[in-house]
Amino acid sequence: MTTYTNPFTGQTISPSSVSYESITLSGNLILQWPINGNTNTPVSSIIDVSATANGFYLILPPAQQVSTGQTILIRNISSNSYTFTVSANSGTTSPGPTIINIASGAAQFIWLTDNTTTAGTWATVLLGAGTSSANASALAGYGLSASGLTLNENNPVTTIYSNYQITATSQAQFLNWNSGVGSFTLPSASTVGNGWFCIIGNNGSGIVTITPVGTDTINGNTSQQLQLTESLVIVSNGSSWNTYGYGRSNSFAYTQLALTVTGGTVTLSSAQAANTIQQYNGALSSNQIIIVPSTVQLYSFTNNTTNSFTLTVKTAGSGFSTLTIPQGQSLIAICDGSNVINANSGALSSVTSLTLSSGSAGSPSINYIGDLTTGIYHPTSDQVGISLGGSNAATFTSTGLLVPVGISGGTF
Repeated sequence: MTTYTNPFTGQTISPSSVSYESITLSGNLILQWPINGNTNTPVSSIIDVSATANGFYLILPPAQQVSTGQTILIRNISSNSYTFTVSANSGTTSPGPTIINIASGAAQFIWLTDNTTTAGTWATVLLGAGTSSANASALAGYGLSASGLTLNENNPVTTIYSNYQITATSQAQFLNWNSGVGSFTLPSASTVGNGWFCIIGNNGSGIVTITPVGTDTINGNTSQQLQLTESLVIVSNGSSWNTYGYGRSNSFAYTQLALTVTGGTVTLSSAQAANTIQQYNGALSSNQIIIVPSTVQLYSFTNNTTNSFTLTVKTAGSGFSTLTIPQGQSLIAICDGSNVINANSGALSSVTSLTLSSGSAGSPSINYIGDLTTGIYHPTSDQVGISLGGSNAATFTSTGLLVPVGISGGTF
């Protein structure tokens, strides 16, 4: 219960006195409530303090000697930017628990909320320097730290040693990978919101893959890889992810684009085309055309798409050579700025020798656009098989021709 009674005299007192005191603080100073005597410096409603050095304590009297609601306004008028500390009473000549550090030019309004102990419980609010201002330490959040009365950018470093799920609380952190091959999984871009960011660096001994969730992409791609010593800043736009500040490794120059396609025409951005290794996935609903920039580049294309449609790579111009990559295969290709050609032959003309995998009746090595289960395959040593619709229709062996389904039509 709040009371306003002097514990020594029993007289009714006001919860705060209206007065002013100017103090030069050249050492630790213990204040005294005015109602209890005048042997020490009294606590006034308003106190201006000029400290002669950093680190001094202004110690309040015992909280049990006054009522809750006792208020004090303390202003630091030190001319040399010295900071002092206001502390609670410990019952001895030593400072008690810290109530607030007051920087030069700042004013703190302090009041008592609990007087059941000698130290008591005190609340504070910063009134500012000349004008009211916010308490920087109370405002500092992700990516910010308080320095005196100001907020400053802060990117704390967190070292990661195993596959890591990034959460919303990783905002503004520098996530430093320090192990072998590993991965980072991003939070949902819509969950963390537009403008959320973190920094990722690979300081380990293996490649790091950054993967979004759901339908989110990174610069339009399904993932992003960091080679050794590479780093980037990754930012949410509220629905997907973008990057900037990508520091590319000088020792490991090859990077991979893993792109999901469904058909039609896709024009690669400069960032996408900068990846030497290009891997295409997805179920095609029509023929797929990939347009690369009209610049000199060496590529490795892998076609991991499904369904009976083609995947062709070309430049934006017309009348130039194009390259079709068969499904399930990889080709090294050269773009000379106009033409995209097979680097294995250096041209689109015939080759003198071609070695294929054996294939099977269900997936013949030589097949046809629109009918991938019909063609020629290699059943076993010294045999050539003919597949129709995924089934063996004929086999040539050293002893003759075997036709499992029989011969229909004609005269023999």
